[in-house]
Amino acid sequence: MNARQSDYRLTVEIRQVSDAVSCIFSSLLLHRTLGKFQYKNETNFSLGSIGIEEVDCDTIDLSYSGSSRRTPVGSPSPSETAVPMICAQIGLEFYQKSPKRGIFYQTNDQATWEKWNLILDIFKVNSIDDFGRLRESVGESIGEIVLKICSQINRNQYMPKMPNKGAIGDVFETQFSDCQPYLFKVVRQPGTCGSSVTPQTLSFYKLGRMLKDVAFS
Repeated sequence: MNARQSDYRLTVEIRQVSDAVSCIFSSLLLHRTLGKFQYKNETNFSLGSIGIEEVDCDTIDLSYSGSSRRTPVGSPSPSETAVPMICAQIGLEFYQKSPKRGIFYQTNDQATWEKWNLILDIFKVNSIDDFGRLRESVGESIGEIVLKICSQINRNQYMPKMPNKGAIGDVFETQFSDCQPYLFKVVRQPGTCGSSVTPQTLSFYKLGRMLKDVAFS
């Protein structure tokens, strides 16, 4: 299966990473989440409603809508005093399972059908005034990205077909009690973008830890 892919790039201050990723990925997940399936028989079902809440960002002048099932993540609290430009990539991938059965085994291959990549150029400022200006400018940039996502995600394009009751776990995440997003995974790829960028104070390990904290449940 050829997965469609969309890439976005955003420049943020290091304290804005969690808010930025949470805002963009929550918007994506909201569009890729359905209410809880209530099956009447193997093929007929009805859908429950999705609880929506508005979340205010701590480090960006922006609020966004997300499923009330989403667990907000806190902003990172790095102790670095000077961080040069560092690039990291974090992606949200939607996939479906393809069961394969043999005489003595059964496996589930994962077929990714949609990828959303967010490339982050991360730096740090020490001035309160500079950070205040970034709160507004980064918010505007994220707003533009979300509008582009809404335009792309509503196009007539491939989506996994609605499964029978016995195969719902091959397409949707079933662990939540009140909603069912399409199966997804967060892919984190901390690292530099280009040979001219040399991370000094902020190590790859710390950046990886920071991206690891950005998760949804």
